[in-house]
Amino acid sequence: MKVFSKTYINLVIIVIFIFSSSFSVNEGYEKIGNQIWTTKNLAVDKFRNGEKIIESKSKEDWYKASYKGEPTWCYYMFDEKYSHLGKLYNYFAVSSHKNIAPVGWKVPTYFDYFELIKYLDPLISHEYLNGNGSLAGGSLKIKNTQYWEEKNCKQIDSKFNAIPSGGYSPSLSYPKYDWDKYGEVTRFWCITDWRKIIDAGDFDDKDRLLKKLKDGRFDDAAIVLRLSKNDCEISMDDDPKIYGYSLRLIKMISN
Repeated sequence: MKVFSKTYINLVIIVIFIFSSSFSVNEGYEKIGNQIWTTKNLAVDKFRNGEKIIESKSKEDWYKASYKGEPTWCYYMFDEKYSHLGKLYNYFAVSSHKNIAPVGWKVPTYFDYFELIKYLDPLISHEYLNGNGSLAGGSLKIKNTQYWEEKNCKQIDSKFNAIPSGGYSPSLSYPKYDWDKYGEVTRFWCITDWRKIIDAGDFDDKDRLLKKLKDGRFDDAAIVLRLSKNDCEISMDDDPKIYGYSLRLIKMISN
């Protein structure tokens, strides 16, 4: 005798997948301005549909996945003892159509981060952020002094709680610099639409940027937001998509 229909069983499986993906998100989030952000680095190992994201346990693993444009993640230094820092993802995991964020959440775009920074630093512009950074970084850093080694930033606490979780930028030429050191720096991926970003700012070199875009020179890069132990700023980098960085999520708000 059938107790449960096949449709019911499939529904239960889907719910389990969604719950397992969202559990880490629901451990902590904070309303900052009109946005709701997660307050811990993402640590999921599967997409929204339950499909596993490949774990890289060596530099060779990472290169194999990343140079094929495949999603992957790793622990800092490939060592699970650093699991409290969250996972480091390549951009292909972050931007995959399979969706790394659970239902109700999304990977932030550059413009989501700009809104966050502008809430904390109201006079900031796209041009100034691109060239100089913003002192909003001090508000985004966790205020627990056990994390950030040097600069004790005095800005208000936004509760974003950024920790210096390091990063992974593998190099064939300079392997001793593969790891951005824990305790010194953190970088966050954001979804990067280069055309919209260039159009949004009154950049002096807009024509040059548009030419680079047309020539495909941005194809392998995405924007990351950087915090460093040396100052209280948040700044922008355009880094290769094969690098491994931390990820925060933002809650989707329906109009």
